[in-house]
Amino acid sequence: MKAINIPANELVKVLCGQEVQVDPTIRGSFLLVAKENTEKGLPSAMAAAIADIAIGQVQLQKLVHPLRVSVDQPDWQPYQFDERFLTVEPHNWFGPEAIVLEKRFNDFLKHYDGELINGRVPQDAVPAELVKPLLIEDAYWATYAKFINDPDGEFKKNLKPIFSS
Repeated sequence: MKAINIPANELVKVLCGQEVQVDPTIRGSFLLVAKENTEKGLPSAMAAAIADIAIGQVQLQKLVHPLRVSVDQPDWQPYQFDERFLTVEPHNWFGPEAIVLEKRFNDFLKHYDGELINGRVPQDAVPAELVKPLLIEDAYWATYAKFINDPDGEFKKNLKPIFSS
């Protein structure tokens, strides 16, 4: 598959569903990679998503599990990438699917009156249809945090896993 380095702030816009304009001559499906950078709060040298690019617009197709990719290539210049290294996420953790999942979990918590362990609901007390995707989400954010420029630790401090410690 083809990959393309893009500025990290543009990548985050794509992940959040915001519009990103590009050269209209770029066309196809690409692995989007945040180029190496030192901007606080942004990912660096991280593969993040597969997107379609056409008519000067970027359309997110699938989120991938964060993966270190550091290729010295100019922004928006395609290069070859072996897609066997990618793991596609079942949900876009930046989008509405994650919000719905977290709301369902919070609704469960409102009605839970069972045992707490260290102030938290035990994982085995939560319905399986919530546990599995929430564990995947926790794993996603734990990996994503490794790629964030976080010089003061603020991002990691605010990262609140649902089940992971």
